[in-house]
Amino acid sequence: MNLRGAHGRRGRKAQATLALAGATMLGALSVAVDYSMEFSGLKDLMSSPWAMAFPFLSFLKFDFDGVPIFCSTALFGLTAGFLASVIMGLAIAIRASGLIGLVGAAMKALAEASTMVGAYLALVKARRARGLWLSLGPITRAAVMCLANLFVVPHLFQQPLAFVVGLMPLIAFFNIIQGSITTYLGMAVALAVVKRAPHLLPEDAPILRSTRVPA
Repeated sequence: MNLRGAHGRRGRKAQATLALAGATMLGALSVAVDYSMEFSGLKDLMSSPWAMAFPFLSFLKFDFDGVPIFCSTALFGLTAGFLASVIMGLAIAIRASGLIGLVGAAMKALAEASTMVGAYLALVKARRARGLWLSLGPITRAAVMCLANLFVVPHLFQQPLAFVVGLMPLIAFFNIIQGSITTYLGMAVALAVVKRAPHLLPEDAPILRSTRVPA
C-alpha cells in the first residue's frame, strides 16, 4: 500500500516537473515570437488594416505570441499556461519604456492568461462541437480586457469614462479577433503535437481529455 503511494507521489512529481519544463520552454518560445515580430516589423504589417480602420486604437497590435501559450495550456494545464503568460509579460516589460509600457506588458499577459481560462474550460469540458466551445477563449478574453481597460485607461491616459465606454465595442472586437488567432491556431499546433508525438505528453494533458489518438 505504501509502495503504491510512493510510486504515485513520484509519478505526480514527474508530471509536475514535466509541466514546469514545458511551460518554461513554451513561454520562452512566446518571447522569441514576440521579439522577432516586434523588431522585424511583422506586428505593424499584420496590424496595418486595423490601424488604418481605427487609427486612434493603432496601439492594439495583432501577433502570434499566444500560440505557444495556448500549447502550454493544452499540453500541460492551466497553471502552465499562466506561467507562460507571465514569462512573456516579463520579457515585454524588459523592453518597455516608462509606466505606459509596463502597464501594456501587464495587460498583454492578462489578455493571454484570460484567453487560457476560457480555452482550458473548452478543452476539459467539450466532448462535441469542440470548435464552438473553444470560442470561450476569445469571449473570456474580450470580457476581461474590457473590464481592465475600463479601469486602466481613465486613470493612465486621463480619458473621460464615457469616452472609454464608447471604445468598448472596438476593444472587444479586437480581443475577439486576437483571441481567435491564439486559440484556433494554437489548437492546430497542439493537435499536430498530439498526432505526431503523443508519447511526450503527460497523461493528464487537457487536450487528451477530448482527443483520441489512434493506436
